[in-house]
Amino acid sequence: MLFNSYTFFIFLSAVLIVFYNLPHRFRWIFMLAASYLYYMWWDPRYAILVFSTTVVVYVTALLMHGRPQRVKKLYVAASVSINIGILALIKYFNFINNSLKDLFDFFGAAYPVPAFNFLLPIGISFYTFQALSYTIDIYRGKREPERHFGIFALFVSFFPVLLSGPIERSTTLLPQLYREVEYDYDRFTDGLKLMAWGFFQKFVIADRLGLYISQILANPEAYSGLPVLLTIYLFPIQVFCDFSGYTDIAIGMGQTLGYKLTVNFRRPFKALTLSEMWRRWHISLISWFRDYLYIPMGGNRVSRWRYYFNIMTVFTVSGLWHGAAWTFVVWGSMNGVFIVISNITMKAREWLRESFFGGIPRVPASVYFLLAAIAAAGVFLPAAAGWRVGPGAMVGIAAFGFITLVLGLLKTRGDALDRSAVAMKRYLMMFGTFNLFAFSGIFFAARSVKDGWYMITHCAGTNITMINLALDPIQFTIMIALLVLLLVIHHIQETRGSIRELLRARPVWVRWSFYFLLCAGIVILGVRGNQQFIYFRF
Repeated sequence: MLFNSYTFFIFLSAVLIVFYNLPHRFRWIFMLAASYLYYMWWDPRYAILVFSTTVVVYVTALLMHGRPQRVKKLYVAASVSINIGILALIKYFNFINNSLKDLFDFFGAAYPVPAFNFLLPIGISFYTFQALSYTIDIYRGKREPERHFGIFALFVSFFPVLLSGPIERSTTLLPQLYREVEYDYDRFTDGLKLMAWGFFQKFVIADRLGLYISQILANPEAYSGLPVLLTIYLFPIQVFCDFSGYTDIAIGMGQTLGYKLTVNFRRPFKALTLSEMWRRWHISLISWFRDYLYIPMGGNRVSRWRYYFNIMTVFTVSGLWHGAAWTFVVWGSMNGVFIVISNITMKAREWLRESFFGGIPRVPASVYFLLAAIAAAGVFLPAAAGWRVGPGAMVGIAAFGFITLVLGLLKTRGDALDRSAVAMKRYLMMFGTFNLFAFSGIFFAARSVKDGWYMITHCAGTNITMINLALDPIQFTIMIALLVLLLVIHHIQETRGSIRELLRARPVWVRWSFYFLLCAGIVILGVRGNQQFIYFRF
């Protein structure tokens, strides 16, 4: 039952109608039944695993209460070991087993352990981490054990976040499950608006980008140059719109039911550094690793090399959490390496940026105009003299002349050049950060490490042939327009706040025109077919 299916719309409509017509004391029973029904819709056997996780975590939390610290350690170790063991067995056994088989084959040794076909439930990584955070919080004394088994079971299986998060904490979601919720028109419609934006991101942007990207990823060795480079840059945007779209649908759904869920994305492509990017991307997972792995390992309150080791450990484990494949391990490790290198070179890079961009406003306008004139001469004189100059060089000289001319004009307009230099520095940092994120993302996207390496080594080149099936001029124009729209919306959100709040202050005709265009865009531009969300794999 995908969020983007007609079956789910019927399911959600029924849930909302029944929920608001039930007395408060019966709602938890109904929501628990609805959550299990939703999960069992995929496969009835899924209920066994989520129920097992619920029982183990619930019982060990009660047993920990009031016990000495050493006894608590035994119970929390048992709870964590059982749940991580289930996750490791189901999700990672065959990956580890196949890796060992390849290693034995390399040395010519026999490896007798066969592969096993395990049932891999959707969302197991998400609800396991949500349950583990509760166990560890009980151990740390952050909250009392939950004694109402039904409410706790609802916390673990709450259907809006069950499959792909956000990974909720017991300290924020559990208390809300006790609160009596009254129907509120503004809150309800606000949730529907957020869901509509989530569907727009998924149907219109992510799935449309996927039409092109999927063809390259299916057979990357058939392409080189621009098609591969375009895939590298578009894939992070596809993943963002797909996952952020899911998250917005989940948060909006929770809002229609009266629950406030965790924000999971905060305009990551506006980040100036890779560390900041990760503080804005999949926030609930990164904060989980921060609180339950990174800080217990010592965080940044240790020696420099131990700090680097902590960073590498967290990002490598994060990569493995996403999938049982070496591609995810490489992807996570690359991000760790990039962050370590950026930390080592931070002062040098800051000095270079300040020296360069700080020096731009100090250059006299006459110098810029002189350079622009020299560049213009470099474009026209060779042609007049009959000299042969390559087209690449001509374009480069013309671009240099245009830039210096603009800088000279800005210098004549008060502090315009100072402000422009600051803006240029910010955009350069954003672009550099996005490049690091995109190139590590090759391995997130690729089917194998071999495919990922091929894309890295073949993204540069003179091949500009496009795929006619998914990227004809009309489709390409639509795709670029959608990306511009996404950037504009992110800029507005970053500088002026929530668009929903901004719309609330506008006249009725403005609000409803916007809603109509949003819904019309989903219907007209949305890609047909129920495309599964990317993070359902994890």
